[in-house]
Amino acid sequence: MPEITARNATERTIVNTASGLRLFPILAVVAFLSLNLLLVGNMGSANEVDVLPLAKQFASPNWMPKDWYLNQPPSYRLLFQSIFGWLAEQWGFLATSISGRLLSYGLVASGLVSIARRLNLSLPLLLLAISLFLAKQSVAADEWLISALEAKSLAYGFVLLAIDLMLAGRYLWMAGLFGIATSFHVLVGGWAFLTALGWLALKPNLRLQGIRRFGLILLCYLVGSIFALQAISQQLFSSTSISVIAPSFIYVFLRLPHHLYPFAWSSKAWIAIAFYLIVFGASVTVLRYQRSDSYPAQMKLAEFTVISLVPFVLGLAIAPFDSEGKLLQYYPFRFGDVMLPLSTALLFVCAVKQIFDRKGRRVLMLVSVLILSAILTVQSFNFKDKLLNLQQFPNVQQEISSEWKELCAWVNRNTAKDAVLLVPPDSWFAAFTWLTERSTVVNFKLLPQTKTGIIDWYQRLDDLSGRTVLQQAVSKRTLGGWNLSLAINAAYLKLTTPQVKALMTQYKANYLVTKVSHRLALPVAYRNQNYIVYTKRS
Repeated sequence: MPEITARNATERTIVNTASGLRLFPILAVVAFLSLNLLLVGNMGSANEVDVLPLAKQFASPNWMPKDWYLNQPPSYRLLFQSIFGWLAEQWGFLATSISGRLLSYGLVASGLVSIARRLNLSLPLLLLAISLFLAKQSVAADEWLISALEAKSLAYGFVLLAIDLMLAGRYLWMAGLFGIATSFHVLVGGWAFLTALGWLALKPNLRLQGIRRFGLILLCYLVGSIFALQAISQQLFSSTSISVIAPSFIYVFLRLPHHLYPFAWSSKAWIAIAFYLIVFGASVTVLRYQRSDSYPAQMKLAEFTVISLVPFVLGLAIAPFDSEGKLLQYYPFRFGDVMLPLSTALLFVCAVKQIFDRKGRRVLMLVSVLILSAILTVQSFNFKDKLLNLQQFPNVQQEISSEWKELCAWVNRNTAKDAVLLVPPDSWFAAFTWLTERSTVVNFKLLPQTKTGIIDWYQRLDDLSGRTVLQQAVSKRTLGGWNLSLAINAAYLKLTTPQVKALMTQYKANYLVTKVSHRLALPVAYRNQNYIVYTKRS
């Protein structure tokens, strides 16, 4: 008996040690990502300022029942809002941002570490590849895989885990994880799953292994994506009231051309595409001629990446002809835009490793450790500064000036809970809602995800800009984006007193917030160095 007990204790120790050794690389990658990204712009210019207040309103409908945007249908964010709405209500936005980012980093780290094991990359080389990827996560369409907390950051984590299962040949579990990714973000998970299906269909020894096998894969995917099915159905089959402008045109050309319209990309984007394709091709060539035990996994990842670029190429082909954005609205560039730089970074490091002999690889490992040490030293100091800045949260990290913060504090203290305010519609002012906990009319950054909501968003912005800027942009087919946001805001700052009174009546607004240079014949409720609040009450 004592011998059996001792043997069992030894076996448990071995198992625990092995588990710890498997967990350590994941924790190391999470720590590395956190030093880079965890405290960068929480509730700032990224989409947290959009998605977390939406989630809180979904969980707590009485928070701001009069706010038009916050009471939009959840659309594809149903699962995300169900989870993080409760957290935002209980913990507040900052704690939810940090904890949610850590969760997404954990998912991404688990996927990357698993993929790296199949590629036979050590932890230092994996961290070096991650550093290369973080330097530029997108080749052209401004997509990103990991940064702030939103639905797609979680979806990408499940996508990476699914890719690892694909490399291992576990296709049913792979499909289920792609489905979960789709439940968090329809387009991220959807494009990734279609890429995997394309990869399976092109493998001569697989061919989806018959109709029955394909049916099981599809069933696993549908089960995982159950939270997205309603949003998909509404997008494909819902209609809108007759409008002079299509929701897809507004979405693609006025709001998001930097993501969706190749002719809006800068020359640097095209150079980046060429650069990554060259490095990717060179890395694959080296790996083909310098084969190792991990060669099959390396080629599978390369093939998957090439197939992910098929929608990207098709998007380029249809862009000149899709004048209404009917197809471009589905982000054909999204998945390939991050898979190319990610796979390039991983396969480039694999190729560099393969070039060296055993002695050279030890030198490569030493150089990698030295580079990572320098990076971590700089990141540690930056992280410390960001941590100290949280004492004044929100502040410049959130792109919030002291004057704007003072104004928001005044609004929160001195206006009725159900008050509605007209606020400058530029994206820079999107934080007003969560800072004041007061309802607003519209903001350029805060775009609904339903067809009806998009039309309403356009009409509200048109009203707040004097019905000139947007109509000119549509008639002249001018691309929108952030420059359009600035133009709309400039027109808002030129509204006359009669126009403002009409808008206050139309939207049942109690106050108007604007710059002090915007003179109106209305009672002043508050003023500081940069901003002024007018009220319609005499």
